[in-house]
Amino acid sequence: MIKQRTELLSPAGNFDCGIAAFSYGADAIYLGLKNFSARADAMNFSHEELKKITSIAHSLGKSVYVAINTVIQNHEIPELIEKLGSVDEAEVDGIILQDFSLIPLIKKYFPKLKMHASTQMAVHNLEGAKILADIGFSRVVLARELNFQEIENITKNCGIETEVFIHGALCYSYSGLCFYSSFDRGESANRGKCTYPCRKIYGGTHPYAMKDLALNEYILKLRDIGVASLKIEGRKKTPLYVAATADYYRKILDGKSTKGCLDNIKRIFARPYTMLHFNGKNKDVIDRDFSGPRGLLIGKIERIKRNVITFKTSSHIEKHDGIAIEINGIERPFGFAIDKMWVHEKPSFIAEKGDKVELTVPDDTPDLEIGANIYCTSSQIAKSSYPFKETVLLKNIKKENLDIIFNMTQDKIEVIAGNISVTYNASFQKANNPEKMKDGVFTAFSKLGDSSFSLGHLEYNNDGFFAPISLLNEIRRQLCEKLETKPAYVLPTVEYPKYLPKNHQTNFVIKIDNIDYISEFTDKDFEKLSEIIVDIDSDFSKIQTSALISKIRVSVPVINRNNVMPNIKSKIKRLLENGFTKFSISNISGIYLMKEFGITDWICDYYLYTLNDFSAEFLLSCGAKRITLSPEDSSKNMKTILENFADKTDVLVYGDIPLFISDNCLGDCKNCKSTDNVIVKNCRHYVFDKVPYCIANKVDNFAPLNFRLDFCFKKYSAQDVKNIFHNIMSKQCPRNSTSANFEKGFK
Repeated sequence: MIKQRTELLSPAGNFDCGIAAFSYGADAIYLGLKNFSARADAMNFSHEELKKITSIAHSLGKSVYVAINTVIQNHEIPELIEKLGSVDEAEVDGIILQDFSLIPLIKKYFPKLKMHASTQMAVHNLEGAKILADIGFSRVVLARELNFQEIENITKNCGIETEVFIHGALCYSYSGLCFYSSFDRGESANRGKCTYPCRKIYGGTHPYAMKDLALNEYILKLRDIGVASLKIEGRKKTPLYVAATADYYRKILDGKSTKGCLDNIKRIFARPYTMLHFNGKNKDVIDRDFSGPRGLLIGKIERIKRNVITFKTSSHIEKHDGIAIEINGIERPFGFAIDKMWVHEKPSFIAEKGDKVELTVPDDTPDLEIGANIYCTSSQIAKSSYPFKETVLLKNIKKENLDIIFNMTQDKIEVIAGNISVTYNASFQKANNPEKMKDGVFTAFSKLGDSSFSLGHLEYNNDGFFAPISLLNEIRRQLCEKLETKPAYVLPTVEYPKYLPKNHQTNFVIKIDNIDYISEFTDKDFEKLSEIIVDIDSDFSKIQTSALISKIRVSVPVINRNNVMPNIKSKIKRLLENGFTKFSISNISGIYLMKEFGITDWICDYYLYTLNDFSAEFLLSCGAKRITLSPEDSSKNMKTILENFADKTDVLVYGDIPLFISDNCLGDCKNCKSTDNVIVKNCRHYVFDKVPYCIANKVDNFAPLNFRLDFCFKKYSAQDVKNIFHNIMSKQCPRNSTSANFEKGFK
């Protein structure tokens, strides 16, 4: 068995980035279109640019993947279908997707497109990858938080390709589980509109600002265990950055020297680096003191005199290079371009490693300190190290060999290539020099020019007749035109879900993570509850009456890494044995668990995003009894889903919604304690708004099957829970609460 080459996958925020990636060793690129991209503020690709870059890639034996990796609202479905048609026509090599609506649409209407599960799906265990294989995915992009052993276990046992991030920016929260930007500004990370609140100052520091990932030579371990694709993050980065990172990791994979490569990347763009949790739990992953890129560290300030600083440089620098200096109390390093420079007290345009350097700083420079770090953030030497041109790249294009049959008689020329032919009828004269005529035919059909073909075997059949070279060239041109012409693409007619909800009464559901929360409920209170969703880690021994057991639904957490999955499965088995038969899941891996245990009564929590009818239909077709609408969604969009699926839908009307769910921490275990807004459970951090989410006073015209209240994570008294429950039933929200995007909508 031939071992498949591990793919180096580079980002392409625009066409030039794609050319840069291919020029410096990337086997594939991933890109976004103008909409439905998790990097919405990248330049992204037009339809014509997509077709062109895909044609170039395929001619080079390389691949193109399109990211349609955002959640999609009902009114956007027609545009989504057009985009799927666009990528289908371009014959791209895969779609990176988050929204479940794409699954039925691709499988039914665009079956040639391969499905890759985006990291936005938060696939973090073997069960999640296995269910994706069952559904028909060809690849899964694993959550960045996984360690090497977890990646190896999934890769070797899941049945589909795995893709792993190896370099670039990191999110504090699990990708796909972040609501912070959405709740804060109405600009959702799940819609590609993140405003990066994790990079901001809180309490004088940056507790959520992640360092950048850099696995360096450790990518060889990923290659050796069979990871299919090694992914560089950076669809908002420049072509220069794309070229430098592709070149660096290509050289590592090919066993070539990487001397100077990483320094060049740092000169172009770099925060401090981390390997995250690749080698196990890592506490040094947060960039607490400063936000934003630094560059390459080249020295520390040794002397300050007026507007001149002195330092010993550890790297080559030139006039006009970019410099940044860390200044305490300022969020980002102060940057400027080198204007005047002295080396060993003499004016100079260049300084080499080890030189004593003096630089002028701008007049508006904040107060500097001796010992402050100095970085190179833009470098002439880095810029000149990665030249690339489309024309140079195209010289490497591998053309398809074309076998041609040339038949000529007195009254006809027929040229055949595969199932394509060109015929020219005329009266031809005998050739004075048959060998010269034969040479002319070979010459004419060897010149296939800018087409995708080169001449393979030419079968020459001629009864001794002559045709001018101009005619032969015209026949060749017509043949190439026919070979290159594809039939007009016809967008399929898509059938929309037509499910009519049954008549029903809207009831109430509560979700709790502490059984004691319902200790103050009376029989009348329980009568008003159709269901109680209880976290799987709760003490179920306190639920002893069969009447109460029949109302209980067990909630499986959204994150279940491989190390805790055996415990989760053990709890599910024990609960089933004790008569608890109803479950709720929050991650795609939960579908696998439900099938594994033969559980037929299960529902989807809001992290299984349902913002359109196709997503709802897909999850229900998998066996879900109900869906839960996302609390980051708008009233307008929710109503459109309820028109079809009201009797299968829960709407959250009260709860504390995690803005971040993170396995990253500040590293100070002694002081790692829960606060009012940050809950720590088993070293996992849940960050909350100061006020709860509540829309109970805004849903008069809503009629889902259930209104839901959540009492999880934060501490409540049993009396608080009872009082809030009664207030919500009376459509009263707490004085201080947020309705997030419910009324204003979200981007």
